[in-house]
Formats: sequence, C-alpha cells, structure tokens
Amino acid sequence: MKPKSYILFLLVIAVSASLLFIGKWSEAVFLLNSLPAIINKNLIYQPITLLLTFLLLIVFRYSRKEVFTAHFRKGEISATILPETWIGIKPKETENWKHIGRNFTIIITAVTAVVVFFQVINQESINWNNWLRYLHFILLFSLINSFVEEMITRLGVVISLKDIISDKKIPIVSAAIFGIVHYWGTPGGIVGILFAGFLGWFLTKSIIETRGIYWAWLIHFLQDVVIFSAMLLTI
Repeated sequence: MKPKSYILFLLVIAVSASLLFIGKWSEAVFLLNSLPAIINKNLIYQPITLLLTFLLLIVFRYSRKEVFTAHFRKGEISATILPETWIGIKPKETENWKHIGRNFTIIITAVTAVVVFFQVINQESINWNNWLRYLHFILLFSLINSFVEEMITRLGVVISLKDIISDKKIPIVSAAIFGIVHYWGTPGGIVGILFAGFLGWFLTKSIIETRGIYWAWLIHFLQDVVIFSAMLLTI
C-alpha cells in the first residue's frame, strides 16, 4: 500500500471511530429542554460530524484528486452491475444498476423497518403524533447522517484504497468498518453488525460500479428515515 493511501485509510478509520465518541458526548448536551433527548443529541452531533466530513472531503480532493473527482458525483445510475451469485445478484441482460438499485432500495428499506421494529419499537407504545410533529427533524437528520456516513465509511474507503487493492476487496473493507461501528448503533449488536456489514458492502459496490454516490446516499437516507422515525415514535 502506498504511503499516501495508507495515511488516508488510517484517517478514515480514525474519523469513523470518532463518530462513536462524538455521539456519546452529544448525548449529555441539551440545547432545548422542550425537545426530546434524541433531537437535542442530533442538534449537536449532526453539525459537528458534517463539518468533520467537509474537512475530510477537502483532504480527499487534494490528496487523490482524480479518484475523488471520478466518484464524488451522481454517477451513472444505469451502469452495468457485476453479478454476485453468492448473494443472489444475477442480473439479466436487460438489467443494470437502475433496476437492481431500485429493487434493493425497496428490499433494504423494508428489512430495516422489520429489524428496527423488533429492536426499537416492539412492545413500546407508539405515538404517531410525534412523527408529524418532528418530521422536519427526521428528514434533516436523515439527510445529513446518511451523507456523513457515506462520505466517510464508503467514499472514504474507495478513495483511499482505489487502485491499491482490487475493486472486489474494497467493499469488504467498508463492510468491516461499517459493521463494527454499528455494533453500538441502531440496529445494534450482532444483528446490527451483519446488517450494516452487508449494507456497507453493497453500497460500496454501487459507488465503484456506477462511479457515483447516488444509490448509496439514497438507500442510506431512506434507512435513516425509518430509524429516526422509530426512535421518535416511541418517546
């Protein structure tokens, strides 16, 4: 591994780990007592991590300009998708990322809803009024959080390791990072590791093959909408 890529990859690891510490610290900060704890936490956590992400993107831009420019964009959403028979990805000749991306968007969002239901909601009483009351926070936090995590644990891994290891191995590295971090996330535990690990692998594959962040950000955003909604429905 080239020294520059090695340093960038260690930086991605460090920033990924810092998300856990920032999240833990922000739990104790209350800006507005009139708002639930989860919103107060994210009013601190989201701006800090977004700023950290912008700084990291600047580092990527100036350290590996060509790789950054090639992938930090919408990309070709109808690009060819490479088969992965072990997971059931066997595209027909007429299918591409537009079809597979759309299908997996629905499937992953639905699975997230089921997992979150059993881990977060389950027997808790649901207050649907909270969903409408805090919908603007749900959408804003989902948009920012998905962007932050995609830029760090997905795009960051691609930029630091592209042309250093094979494109087949890069998604596996991202899966490991994203899975471990989500042991303490929502969903969490072993289920969180496995689910987040698969998501990390699949979304990194999308960035590499489409040369863009469209599918990765969209799928992650919808996941976060489900997760933030669940957390606010039960308070």
